[in-house]
Amino acid sequence: MPKASNKTLSDAEAFRLVGEKLKAGINRPNIHRYSPHAKQTKFHSSSARRKLYIGGNRSGKTTGGIVEDIYWLRGQHPYRKVPDVPIRGRYVTVSITEGIEKIALPEFSRWCPPSLLINGSWTDSYDKNLRTLTLANGSFIEFMSYDQDLEKFAGTSRHFVHYDEEPPKDIYVECNLRLLDVGGSWWMTMTPVEGMTWVYDDIYEPGLKGSDPTILVVEIDTHENPYLSQTEIEFISQGLDEDERKARIEGKFVHVGGLIYKMFHVNSHVLKEPVDLSKIMHWEWYGSLDHGFNNPTAWLFHAVSPENRIVTFDEHYLSGQTIDFHAKQVHLLNLEHTRPPDVYIGDPSIRNTDPITGTSIQEEYTKFGIPILLGNNDVRGGISRMARYLTIDKTGYPNWMISPKCVNFIREIQRYRWKTHVNKKVADRSNPMEEPLKKDDHTCDSARYFIMSRPDLTPVTEVPLDQRVQQLMGAQQPFGETVTPKLLNARRHTTWSSEYGEFSDDELGGEW
Repeated sequence: MPKASNKTLSDAEAFRLVGEKLKAGINRPNIHRYSPHAKQTKFHSSSARRKLYIGGNRSGKTTGGIVEDIYWLRGQHPYRKVPDVPIRGRYVTVSITEGIEKIALPEFSRWCPPSLLINGSWTDSYDKNLRTLTLANGSFIEFMSYDQDLEKFAGTSRHFVHYDEEPPKDIYVECNLRLLDVGGSWWMTMTPVEGMTWVYDDIYEPGLKGSDPTILVVEIDTHENPYLSQTEIEFISQGLDEDERKARIEGKFVHVGGLIYKMFHVNSHVLKEPVDLSKIMHWEWYGSLDHGFNNPTAWLFHAVSPENRIVTFDEHYLSGQTIDFHAKQVHLLNLEHTRPPDVYIGDPSIRNTDPITGTSIQEEYTKFGIPILLGNNDVRGGISRMARYLTIDKTGYPNWMISPKCVNFIREIQRYRWKTHVNKKVADRSNPMEEPLKKDDHTCDSARYFIMSRPDLTPVTEVPLDQRVQQLMGAQQPFGETVTPKLLNARRHTTWSSEYGEFSDDELGGEW
């Protein structure tokens, strides 16, 4: 180890060193020289306790979030009132190496002026072992990462939490519990590269639509950052596909893996008002089922015009209930509609016999007066046929419209996406997967069983209802009898009774 020098500086050398430090301090950007752009100003000035700052890469969201952290830690905010010092904060990001050491700490060092640090020194203020930055006023912020175990996120209260990039939901919940004692706040700065995850459902949509006024959503496109040149933006955009560009440049939520029904749009496929059922009484009606218990049971109700146009006019969507409950709800909806469907269609797996009860889901529904035909479970064929019905034709309209009452169908069809490879490296070496992701698919599966009972649109060849029933049923059913349209009609003339009550033909609106 070299010995310390005992050399005494001359007055000229001392003045030179002081001058160099002053010059470095003037040129070094810090919070006093911070000039926020319009979206950063909107983010800082809001007094909302929950703020989502979502945008493209290099749009200034991380810088805005870290400056907000420093505003709070110093106890002085130029746009709003903050708690008195000392402030206890938490910064959480993707990983210790990539998120904290390479991004967070250099940014904090950049924007935090020496006047806020202990002895004006970063070394004296930052504890590497605890990964905690303590200011001269006693405020501190701890740095944590999403790859830490959940129990690490417990502890005493915090005045704020800053999530830099999207957190796992369990970590988000655990961190937010630290805010309860002091009525603290959180903000999230992120680029939505993970797709339409829980953040979209729980934070983005409620904040954007105004259903939760405690949430502020600030959206920013990379092009809106005035400190970046368009040339620079185009440079970082090179090689991005359409979905990556939407997420990484526009800051938009996209369906990772690719949206399956890209032709679906609320403005073109969702009716402005619920269907007037009196106008479609002469159409063919169908009920379609995707059964679940832990997952939702999804019943959809469709009407088909003589010209082969479809309207899905109602739904029943619920998890954690038994078949008799769902059957009752279907009958109640039939009463509300004043008539039942002509045909019920479901997942062919409902014929499988339970080894404990000795019965099947299909047989259980039949006991409660709902005979279900087994649908065609050709997934790729069904997706293709649904896509053709949803595509806008030469008339300017799609062949399939949906009532605004079907909120779950509308929500899921916008998120139904292809499965992806386990990581980007595998994806780059492989063809895209042609299997849907088994998530948010319950109504889409229900609709697919129904649509496979319809003739394809290329070419349009109408098949009589009785013939389609025979095609769907095949020769035999699991309960050992050949089902014909005549037998199907006879089954409808059944009175169903249970603890929920009794429904007769007359109560269900005539011939049932």
